[in-house]
Amino acid sequence: IVAWIRSDDPESTRIDYPVLYSGDNEKYLRSDLYGERHIAGSIFLEGLNEPDFSDYYTIIYGHNMNDGSMFGTLKKYQDKAFWEENQYFTLYTDDMAYRYRIFACQEAVNGGDVYKIGYEPGEEYQAFLDGLAADSLVDTGIRPDSSHKTMTLSTCTASGYSRRFAVHAYCV
Repeated sequence: IVAWIRSDDPESTRIDYPVLYSGDNEKYLRSDLYGERHIAGSIFLEGLNEPDFSDYYTIIYGHNMNDGSMFGTLKKYQDKAFWEENQYFTLYTDDMAYRYRIFACQEAVNGGDVYKIGYEPGEEYQAFLDGLAADSLVDTGIRPDSSHKTMTLSTCTASGYSRRFAVHAYCV
């Protein structure tokens, strides 16, 4: 466990979970924090990200469970009213609490730019952030700049393996 992620209203979003890290994207896909096989897997950090959350761009994965658990409620961010009521979440580590504000959501191409790790402040990162805002299914009016750390919460969609539903937030 490298962190805990919790929305401001976990009753509505159902997001209130430990974030696990193993350095790969397979270990916690179908196992719980004890290493036991579990269909829902765990909420876990992208294996290429630093587990201390020092990267400018971080991805956290969770399954889209039919009962709304894990990241099964992320798709609700397509509704602007839901976003208005649930814009913030906090990531807690041993020594820090990072507050994030959601600025965009989209159906992203698996393997596309949304899943690229290693962005740094500058023009390329700014173009990436501008693209996330422009491609959002909801216009939040928020356009973070490249000085902000950002995080994507990613889950599967009904579109098969080629697309993922992604919610993007910047650290406030």
